[in-house]
Amino acid sequence: MSKIKISKIIRSKRKNIALVISVDATLVVRAPMWTPLSYIEKLVEEKFVWIERKMREFEKRPKAERKTFFEGEEFLYLGKKHKLALTSGLKIEITDDFELLFPRVFLWRAKARMHDWYKKQAKEKIGERTKIIASKLNLKYSTLKISNAKTNWGSCGPKNSLNFNWRLIMAPERVVDYVIIHELMHILEKNHSAKFWNKVAAVMPEYKQARKWLRENSKVLTLE
Repeated sequence: MSKIKISKIIRSKRKNIALVISVDATLVVRAPMWTPLSYIEKLVEEKFVWIERKMREFEKRPKAERKTFFEGEEFLYLGKKHKLALTSGLKIEITDDFELLFPRVFLWRAKARMHDWYKKQAKEKIGERTKIIASKLNLKYSTLKISNAKTNWGSCGPKNSLNFNWRLIMAPERVVDYVIIHELMHILEKNHSAKFWNKVAAVMPEYKQARKWLRENSKVLTLE
């Protein structure tokens, strides 16, 4: 039996250990602050079959191709594919005909420009949607930020500060709603217990479909 490599160990004040297979099919371990490395390695060894199976599943999922910003190349926005159209303008924008208008003058640093645009859209759209959902649920959060996280799609801090991954703006709206609801429910339950998932289901009965979509398509939500 070959040994599984731990890509990263993230230590925090959490009470339990979590084994997470990231979007690049590597293993990330989230553990309580003082958990011995030997204990973590033993747990990984015990979960070898499960970890290996999950890694194979991730490797089979859709993969994104590195963006080169050619005319007609497809970019995701809220789950819809938009074809890149190079323009003489100075503003990135989408059209009702599913085009993504991209100024030629931005091509020399296209990826950075596109990243900034996506991040701005995420701040506006996800921020607006979060306000609406939180208001309906009568929940209050302290701040909302858009992050560059590698593995997390969202998080809720101890003081109810919300963070959302900018890449989420590429996902379908129902998936965005799921992540928002997921993090808002952490205001009530700071864990992933059955009680927590019951609260998520009460708001979004079909949340498992959205979660499954995100797991299976996470690799295509990128500019790489």
